Amino acid sequence: MPLGRLTAVALLAATTCSAQLMEQDLKRFAKAYMGYVPAGDVTFTENVVHTAPSGPYQTVRAERSTPMGQAKDQLGMLVDPLVSTAAAGLLFPLPPTDPPVTGATLPQFVEETLPQALGSYLGSRVKISWPMTPIRPSGVLALTAVVSTGYGRVRMPIAISTDGKFLTIGGTWPVNRDPRAVRREILESSDIQWDTGHEKAIVKVVEFSDFQCPACKRGWGTVGPLLTEAGESVRHGLVNFPLYNLHPWAFRAAVAGDCVGSNWPDRLVPLKQEFYRLQDTLTVESVDTAVLGFLAQQNLDEAKFRACFLKDPAIDAVLRQLELGYRLGVFGTPTYFAGGEQLPWGESEWFAKRLQAIIAAKGAPENAAEIVVKPATPMPTPAPAATPTPGPSPPASK
Repeated sequence: MPLGRLTAVALLAATTCSAQLMEQDLKRFAKAYMGYVPAGDVTFTENVVHTAPSGPYQTVRAERSTPMGQAKDQLGMLVDPLVSTAAAGLLFPLPPTDPPVTGATLPQFVEETLPQALGSYLGSRVKISWPMTPIRPSGVLALTAVVSTGYGRVRMPIAISTDGKFLTIGGTWPVNRDPRAVRREILESSDIQWDTGHEKAIVKVVEFSDFQCPACKRGWGTVGPLLTEAGESVRHGLVNFPLYNLHPWAFRAAVAGDCVGSNWPDRLVPLKQEFYRLQDTLTVESVDTAVLGFLAQQNLDEAKFRACFLKDPAIDAVLRQLELGYRLGVFGTPTYFAGGEQLPWGESEWFAKRLQAIIAAKGAPENAAEIVVKPATPMPTPAPAATPTPGPSPPASK
C-alpha cells in the first residue's frame, strides 16, 4: 500500500479511536448541560464520526432520562474531536447542495445559502458573514447568525460542519469543562436585573422569562415561594427572554420591565406579577396602558419611565439579554439556572431539594449531592424560543 494511503488510514484510525475515547466525556458534558433530574442518565441515540475535507467531526444526539419515567430531554451536538469542543443545542441536517460544498465554496455557502436555510427555519431574516480572522482547518466551523427580531438584531451562535451537511443552533463549549461552571462565569460578568437584598447569597438563581408566556406564569407560581423559603441563601435575578416570533406583546413588555427594573429594582417582580395577572387580556396596544396604570398604582414617576421606554438603550438591553440566553443554551421559557445548573421548575420538591443541595455545596452544583425524591408528576412543556424544536428541514439549496 502506498505510503500516502497508509498515512490516511492511520489518521482515520486515530480519529476514530479519539472519538471513542471521548464518549464518556461527552456523556458527562451532556448530563451537566441539560436540565437536572434526580437519578437522571444520558444515552446516545447517535454518535457518528464523519470526515470533511478539512477535518473530522461527530454528530451526537443525547437523551436524558430517569428511572422515574420523566419525559426525555434531548440535546444535539456537533463535536470537533481534535480540540474537544461541542456546539450544543439543536442539531439537524442541512439539505444537500448541487454541487457539494468544498473548501473553496464554503465561504459562499456560509454567506448566501446558509442564511436562507436558517432564516426559513427561524421565520426571520438572517445574515451570516464569513469570519474575518484566520480559520484553523477543522470539520466544525463556529459562526454567528445575525437575526432580525422586528425591534433590532440579535447575534445567535451557530456551527456547521465544513462539508455543509449539518447545522447546530447553539454555542460552542469546551467538553473538558463542566458547562455549569462555565455558565456561572458568564453570568457573573453579565447584566442581570437582581432583586434587591441578599447580595451575599450563596446561590444565585437566574430566571429567563417572557411576560406573555403562560408557562412562565405557572413556573413563577411554583418557584417564587420556594425562593422565599430559601431566605438569604439565595438571590434571584431576571433576564428578559421574549419569544418575539410567538408572543406579539412580549418584547414591548420586556422593554417596559427593563425600564422599571433599572429605575426601581424592587418594583420589577411586582410588575412581572401584574403582567401575569393581565396575561389573558393584554395586547400590543394595551401594554402601555397597563404599565402606566401600574406606575400610578405604585406612585412611580411616569416622566422618568417615559424617558426610558422604547428608547434605543432600553431596546438594546433586551436584545443583549436575548443574546445571553442563546449563549447559555436557553431554548424555551421559563428557564431557571441555580449556580449555572438548569433546575426543574415544574417539580416543586425536586427544585427545593436540589436548591438546598447546591446551597450545601457552596453554590457549585457539580459538587452537590444527588437528591432523593418521590416519583414525578408530568412537567408542563416550556414555551419554545425563537429557535423551535426541529420541524421540517429547510428548503433544498441549488
